[in-house]
Amino acid sequence: MTQIHDATNIAVDALIEEDLPPPEEPHRVRAFLLTVAPVLGLAGVFLGWEAYVRIMDLRPLTLPRPSNIFIHVFDNPGFYWDNGIVTLKEAAAGFVIAFVAAVVVASVMAHSRFMERAGLPVIVLIQSTPIAVLVPVFLLWFGFSPWPKILTAALFAWVPFVANALTGLRAVDPDTHELMRSTNASSWEIFWRLRVPHALPYLFSAARICIGLALVGAVIGEFFNSSEGLGNAARVGQSQPALNEQLWGSVFVLAFVGVIAVLVLATIERRVLRWHPSQSLV
Repeated sequence: MTQIHDATNIAVDALIEEDLPPPEEPHRVRAFLLTVAPVLGLAGVFLGWEAYVRIMDLRPLTLPRPSNIFIHVFDNPGFYWDNGIVTLKEAAAGFVIAFVAAVVVASVMAHSRFMERAGLPVIVLIQSTPIAVLVPVFLLWFGFSPWPKILTAALFAWVPFVANALTGLRAVDPDTHELMRSTNASSWEIFWRLRVPHALPYLFSAARICIGLALVGAVIGEFFNSSEGLGNAARVGQSQPALNEQLWGSVFVLAFVGVIAVLVLATIERRVLRWHPSQSLV
């Protein structure tokens, strides 16, 4: 009798499962919506901007239409490509330098309370210093080379990187840490197998912010010292009203570079942190 009852339950469960929709479909729909969400957000901003300018009948010198700016950029692709590559290289170099320096400093501070207390005032000092005022100093040190712009970009990005890296390296599970120590794991093994995986989500969160900061730093450096790059193009456009579209075109291209860089980083993050709850679609 028990066997008949179990067989009946199995048959009923099988029928119910057959009637249920496939679980993959909602997952695919949600993944698609998350993919197109950035495009929809940008489209909403530009459409609202376009409508506002048309309704208020603003002069192009006051606020140009996004459609006119896009036309200007598409009419001068070589100009913005060449200048965008220059700015992107400077920002990328500063971004990498800031990341490496932050990980090294945070690793030392995470292993020593003394070094942490000694280093925090220096971090606060750098954070409180207007980085833009250091660009003339970098010009005196390195002359008219890419290094003043690279170092400016690196300083803009360094503080968020080091703060998040330190938090991540310290945010380890105490029980797991104690377990690894009880198995005679070396400090190097604890660092690579425990501290680094816990720090990765914090580093990726900082990286999304630091991409924009590195681009801003490179542009500010180009304002002071450059005959090329988006910062120089924007400066020239600002000083000459006839080139107002060049100013806005430089801003648009800079923003586009930042958006693409963040989307690429998000793709890498999903692959590297596929085990982390932050990557769940639920």
